[in-house]
Amino acid sequence: MVTNIINKAKYALVISVLLLAISGCSSYGAAKIQSIPSGAEVVNLEDDSLLGTTPVMIHWKNDREESKLITVRFQKVGYNNKVTAFWVNMRHGSRAEAEKEAQPVKVELKPKK
Repeated sequence: MVTNIINKAKYALVISVLLLAISGCSSYGAAKIQSIPSGAEVVNLEDDSLLGTTPVMIHWKNDREESKLITVRFQKVGYNNKVTAFWVNMRHGSRAEAEKEAQPVKVELKPKK
């Protein structure tokens, strides 16, 4: 009887490990992006998508726990565009964890002459 219980426990453990391996784990990263002045659009240069308007918190999700290089353009009427790049650490197990330790990004836009 005890042997039967131990065998069932081993079987359950093996199944759990296999399910975890198959499902994979996602990693999250975040950046808290600000501009001076605020209200600048943040455009991802990888795909030209609008990420938001400053100040903005942006999240990324990845299947691997590795840093991700992000390149963005800040644009605001009356100001010169500014391009900047930064690394986001994808080490967090959830979006909420990533927000707590978001990478700070702050740029100052120069007025057009």
